[in-house]
Amino acid sequence: MTDKPGVCPKETPNIGVCVESCSSDGDCPNDEKCCSNGCGHVCMSPDGAEKPGVCPKKTPEIGVCVESCSHDRDCPNDEKCCSNGCGHVCMALAGAEKPGFCPRPLGFGVCAEMCTYDSDCPNTEKCCSNGCGHDCMAPLKKKPGVCPKELILEKSLCAKLCANDTDCPKEEKCCATRCGRKCAHPHEVRPDPCLEPNVC
Repeated sequence: MTDKPGVCPKETPNIGVCVESCSSDGDCPNDEKCCSNGCGHVCMSPDGAEKPGVCPKKTPEIGVCVESCSHDRDCPNDEKCCSNGCGHVCMALAGAEKPGFCPRPLGFGVCAEMCTYDSDCPNTEKCCSNGCGHDCMAPLKKKPGVCPKELILEKSLCAKLCANDTDCPKEEKCCATRCGRKCAHPHEVRPDPCLEPNVC
């Protein structure tokens, strides 16, 4: 069996579990190698091996000056060891989408690209269109808009084709019919102009 590229991590002074869970690199998933843990052999990510994907683009802010990781293998799941402008921390991949939905732009925002991916935004914020460019915004739990009222009268389809908005493609919402649920294009909720000062 051909060895996979990379080298096994340096052995730590701790002795691992005395089991033989692999005998060659071919027994291990993805790019992991069959390595000694000090007593047996287990699958490990090779020393310094990079996970697929790219780090989020650097933001103008300087992050905390700590070295909480040195290799991608120090990070959980799909996260990578990335520079935060001063140190290195585990970050979600560029392009990884955060949960929630972007609010619908109410007008034209600043015509600048302040982000490209959700991973460019802090905490739970998502990279959303502001009507001209893209900016980090707090996500909505449900897709914007309201379901068409006429669906309530629809009785030809008594099937539950969706359970919530996440089951529906793009901007469609999961809407109630007379005896079921289905995905439909929502009506846009327009702000009442009379709520604006000095309008009505």
